[in-house]
Amino acid sequence: MTDADVTVTEPDHPEVRAFWDVARMHAKLNAAPSYFGPTPLESVPPPAWSYGDTPAEADDFVATALTDEGGATSAPLGDYDGMLPEEGVLSILCDGEGRPRALIETTTVEVSGDDVREHFRVVYRGD
Repeated sequence: MTDADVTVTEPDHPEVRAFWDVARMHAKLNAAPSYFGPTPLESVPPPAWSYGDTPAEADDFVATALTDEGGATSAPLGDYDGMLPEEGVLSILCDGEGRPRALIETTTVEVSGDDVREHFRVVYRGD
Protein backbone atom coordinates (compact mmCIF):
# COMPACT_ATOMS: atom_id res chain seq x y z
CA MET A 1 0.00 0.00 0.00
CA THR A 2 1.20 3.49 -0.71
CA ASP A 3 0.06 7.06 -0.33
CA ALA A 4 -2.74 6.30 2.17
CA ASP A 5 -3.74 8.26 5.22
CA VAL A 6 -2.14 7.49 8.57
CA THR A 7 -4.39 7.61 11.62
CA VAL A 8 -2.68 8.02 14.99
CA THR A 9 -4.15 6.40 18.10
CA GLU A 10 -3.66 8.07 21.49
CA PRO A 11 -0.67 6.55 23.37
CA ASP A 12 -2.60 6.56 26.66
CA HIS A 13 -5.49 4.57 25.19
CA PRO A 14 -5.99 1.53 27.49
CA GLU A 15 -5.57 -0.98 24.64
CA VAL A 16 -2.33 0.67 23.50
CA ARG A 17 -1.00 0.75 27.07
CA ALA A 18 -1.90 -2.95 27.64
CA PHE A 19 -0.36 -3.96 24.30
CA TRP A 20 2.83 -2.03 25.10
CA ASP A 21 3.16 -3.67 28.52
CA VAL A 22 3.20 -7.11 26.85
CA ALA A 23 5.10 -6.18 23.67
CA ARG A 24 8.05 -4.59 25.44
CA MET A 25 8.58 -7.79 27.48
CA HIS A 26 8.43 -10.04 24.41
CA ALA A 27 10.69 -7.71 22.46
CA LYS A 28 13.16 -7.81 25.37
CA LEU A 29 13.25 -4.03 25.64
CA ASN A 30 13.62 -4.25 29.41
CA ALA A 31 16.22 -7.06 29.49
CA ALA A 32 18.53 -5.30 31.97
CA PRO A 33 17.06 -4.61 35.40
CA SER A 34 17.03 -0.98 36.37
CA TYR A 35 17.84 0.08 39.90
CA PHE A 36 16.61 3.61 39.25
CA GLY A 37 13.11 2.80 38.06
CA PRO A 38 11.81 2.26 34.54
CA THR A 39 13.44 4.06 31.66
CA PRO A 40 11.31 6.25 29.36
CA LEU A 41 11.56 3.48 26.73
CA GLU A 42 9.96 1.07 29.18
CA SER A 43 7.22 3.34 30.49
CA VAL A 44 6.10 5.50 27.55
CA PRO A 45 4.43 3.66 24.66
CA PRO A 46 5.69 4.54 21.20
CA PRO A 47 3.32 6.19 18.70
CA ALA A 48 0.38 4.01 17.63
CA TRP A 49 -1.03 4.34 14.11
CA SER A 50 -3.04 2.66 11.39
CA TYR A 51 -2.46 2.93 7.65
CA GLY A 52 -5.15 3.25 5.00
CA ASP A 53 -7.99 5.42 3.78
CA THR A 54 -10.61 3.10 5.30
CA PRO A 55 -10.76 0.61 8.18
CA ALA A 56 -10.78 -2.23 5.63
CA GLU A 57 -7.57 -0.93 4.03
CA ALA A 58 -5.96 -0.64 7.47
CA ASP A 59 -6.97 -4.24 8.23
CA ASP A 60 -5.51 -5.43 4.90
CA PHE A 61 -2.28 -3.54 5.57
CA VAL A 62 -1.94 -5.16 9.02
CA ALA A 63 -2.67 -8.63 7.60
CA THR A 64 0.01 -8.19 4.93
CA ALA A 65 2.56 -6.81 7.43
CA LEU A 66 1.97 -9.71 9.81
CA THR A 67 2.17 -12.29 7.01
CA ASP A 68 5.33 -10.77 5.54
CA GLU A 69 6.86 -9.94 8.98
CA GLY A 70 7.31 -6.38 7.76
CA GLY A 71 6.39 -3.93 5.08
CA ALA A 72 6.70 -0.40 3.82
CA THR A 73 4.73 2.82 3.66
CA SER A 74 5.00 5.70 1.23
CA ALA A 75 3.94 9.31 1.68
CA PRO A 76 4.70 12.72 0.19
CA LEU A 77 7.70 14.47 1.72
CA GLY A 78 5.49 17.44 2.62
CA ASP A 79 3.45 15.26 5.00
CA TYR A 80 6.45 14.98 7.33
CA ASP A 81 6.78 18.72 8.02
CA GLY A 82 10.58 18.40 8.17
CA MET A 83 10.49 15.51 10.70
CA LEU A 84 11.51 12.43 8.72
CA PRO A 85 11.19 9.00 10.32
CA GLU A 86 14.37 7.54 11.79
CA GLU A 87 15.79 4.05 11.51
CA GLY A 88 15.50 2.00 14.70
CA VAL A 89 12.41 3.84 15.97
CA LEU A 90 9.57 1.71 17.35
CA SER A 91 5.84 2.23 16.80
CA ILE A 92 2.62 0.29 17.26
CA LEU A 93 0.69 -0.72 14.15
CA CYS A 94 -3.09 -0.75 14.68
CA ASP A 95 -5.92 -2.29 12.67
CA GLY A 96 -8.90 -0.46 11.19
CA GLU A 97 -10.65 -0.26 14.56
CA GLY A 98 -7.58 1.19 16.30
CA ARG A 99 -6.62 -2.06 18.07
CA PRO A 100 -2.86 -2.57 18.47
CA ARG A 101 -1.68 -5.53 16.39
CA ALA A 102 2.12 -5.29 16.09
CA LEU A 103 5.16 -3.58 17.50
CA ILE A 104 7.29 -2.54 14.54
CA GLU A 105 10.74 -1.04 14.02
CA THR A 106 11.66 1.29 11.17
CA THR A 107 14.54 -0.36 9.31
CA THR A 108 15.12 1.94 6.32
CA VAL A 109 14.00 5.41 5.25
CA GLU A 110 14.39 6.38 1.59
CA VAL A 111 13.73 9.85 0.19
CA SER A 112 13.27 9.98 -3.57
CA GLY A 113 12.26 13.35 -4.97
CA ASP A 114 9.07 14.31 -3.16
CA ASP A 115 8.33 10.84 -1.75
CA VAL A 116 9.39 9.14 1.46
CA ARG A 117 9.38 5.35 1.69
CA GLU A 118 9.69 3.84 5.15
CA HIS A 119 10.43 0.12 5.56
CA PHE A 120 9.72 -1.71 8.81
CA ARG A 121 9.97 -5.12 10.44
CA VAL A 122 7.61 -6.71 12.93
CA VAL A 123 9.26 -6.98 16.37
CA TYR A 124 6.24 -8.42 18.18
CA ARG A 125 2.84 -9.67 17.01
CA GLY A 126 -0.20 -9.16 19.19
CA ASP A 127 -3.15 -11.52 19.35
